[in-house]
Order: sequence, then structure tokens, then C-alpha cells
Amino acid sequence: MEIACPACKKKSNGGAMCERCGCEIGILERIALAAGEELRAGRKSLINGNAPDALRYAERSWLLKKSPEAARLAFLSALAVRRFECAAKWYARVN
Repeated sequence: MEIACPACKKKSNGGAMCERCGCEIGILERIALAAGEELRAGRKSLINGNAPDALRYAERSWLLKKSPEAARLAFLSALAVRRFECAAKWYARVN
């Protein structure tokens, strides 16, 4: 997984420290992986018809990493539970 160092912006494909400036970037990779796990669990919940859980997983994924995928899942899940104001909020974040 490619991570950009928050200090110097050098892209790295792994490792605990930035090769250029020595900034600790391993935690960023773990956060991105956790966001992906939440997203996968949310997709599975939505596929299985559990939209409330899918929305919660999508929201947790968004808190970890603000991705369009998390916003899309939250949008669809909010529609499925008929929370239209919530869906509108997520729709605005998709693009």
C-alpha cells in the first residue's frame, strides 16, 4: 500500500519510517488497513441486508480514512434505512 509521508510527501510502499525524512509512517498504513476492514465489513453487511450495520461500518471507515468508497457505502446504507437527510450528507461527500 502506497503511503505519502505527511512531513515531506515522499511516497513509500511500506516500512515503519519515511526513507527521506525519518517520519514514522507505519501507523498511517495500519490506519488505512483498518479503514479498509471497516469498509469490507460494511459491504458484507449491506449485501446481507443489514443496512444499519453497514452504515455504522461506513461511518467508522470514513472516520479513519475519508474515502469516496466509504461515502458511497454510507449513502447507499442511509437510503436503505430511509434516513434521507443522512443520505444527502453522504451524497455531497461522494464527489
